[in-house]
Amino acid sequence: MQFKRITSKKDIYFDKLMEIYNYSFPEFERRTLNDQIEVLKNKNYKCTIVYEDNILIGIILYWEFENYKYIEHLAINKDFRGQSYGSKILKDFCSDNKIIILEIDPPIDEISIKRLNFYERLGFIMQEFDHIHPPYRKIYKGHKLKIMSFKRELLKKEYDKFNKFLEYEIMKYSECNN
Repeated sequence: MQFKRITSKKDIYFDKLMEIYNYSFPEFERRTLNDQIEVLKNKNYKCTIVYEDNILIGIILYWEFENYKYIEHLAINKDFRGQSYGSKILKDFCSDNKIIILEIDPPIDEISIKRLNFYERLGFIMQEFDHIHPPYRKIYKGHKLKIMSFKRELLKKEYDKFNKFLEYEIMKYSECNN
């Protein structure tokens, strides 16, 4: 598996990346195409594809800062789901010593419980913070999610710092803040 950062819509993988992004996440959890193109310019945003033999396996769209990484979106090409690529990508991704944060839907149904179990098997711990992800698009409101972090509990001040950064920096690249 190889990882490649995408920094422009001109990249040969961009359209396929956006195809995976669009079918993997509901509209309210995605940026508009223009916002996605704009965020590529941010040095802390790592729009990354994972591929083997020039075949796109998955995407991991994340933010990297001095002390932590935030996984905003992770998805596997539907042709390769169920083949442990998600686990392989995350094991490789989580190999440094930074705090790693991601969000999941509250575990209330079979799919969301399965997703929680997937992340827990890899070493992520669900945090008890009340968390609302701000909306990407004007027609939606924020939505309740659960925070998970890799192999450690987050301190309240760490969560607060992340949440503030989410609201004021990451979400600059959303329809609601244009």
